[in-house]
Amino acid sequence: MVDLYLSLGVMLTLCGLASFAGAGLQKRAARATVVCAEVLVCLAAVAYLHWLWDRPSLSRLLPFSSTIILGNWLPIVGSFFLGVCLKTERITLLRRIVLAIVMVAISGYSLAKPMLGRPPACVPVMYDRTFDFQTTDNTCSAACAASLLRLHGVSASEKELARLCLTRRGTHWLGVYRGLKLKTEGTKWDVVAEEVSPEDLLSGKLGHGILALSFHVAESGITGDLAWVFESDVGHSVLVLKSHSPASLDVFDPAPDYGFETWNEDVLANVRQGILLRLVQRDGSQTTVQFDLNALKQDSIAYPLIVRR
Repeated sequence: MVDLYLSLGVMLTLCGLASFAGAGLQKRAARATVVCAEVLVCLAAVAYLHWLWDRPSLSRLLPFSSTIILGNWLPIVGSFFLGVCLKTERITLLRRIVLAIVMVAISGYSLAKPMLGRPPACVPVMYDRTFDFQTTDNTCSAACAASLLRLHGVSASEKELARLCLTRRGTHWLGVYRGLKLKTEGTKWDVVAEEVSPEDLLSGKLGHGILALSFHVAESGITGDLAWVFESDVGHSVLVLKSHSPASLDVFDPAPDYGFETWNEDVLANVRQGILLRLVQRDGSQTTVQFDLNALKQDSIAYPLIVRR
């Protein structure tokens, strides 16, 4: 958690500087200059929300384990406008004080939110294997991350990744990025995140990785057992293994009732957003891990999910 605390300190410092900048501008500059600055900051915020907010490009700009904290720039924007308001004479002192308290509380909560709470209580499994199922309703991403790391020769467990990925009622993809980033430190592997379309997944050019999905059940027409997997409020993660003709994709779904599945275009067509997190060689080579899918399936059948109570 040291990386998160340091990043939180950096962001709070930047918020303070932005607030001082806004206050100084309001106090010393002409009204037209203040208005121009406010418009520019608003435009910058719009650009940030359009191109960076919750987008894989953010992880390329800030390739750190604490990107989930460092990539939240909205409190900085809010702090600038807070500074402007604190020095304006058009608002009474009491209202400015109330505004300052509310703004500080919102900004602080926004920055610290990924660190709040505790990870779910994962249950130890009886057998060790490469791909394993999630043992709680909220740890699909952690289970996928542990499986992907083991596939690349890095020891990992669902419980460990639930903690590192900041899993709570679910796991944001930037949390998965953090977990993978920390676990691959000192290894030959690094983490890349990219937004993908169904066509990208079915092309077979991307390789295997963790697919974090955002999916709207109501618009998909999917009902029954598959519906809960794609709830848009929490999302779902699976391991992408291999694409093949005709237009199908082999995945490992860590939900205990699913496991190895083949998805077609009908399932992927209604995915609102898909972010693929992969492990790549640090030296830039295109070498990927080779695995026997049939052997992995047999391993799953031979050792079913048994948990220690």
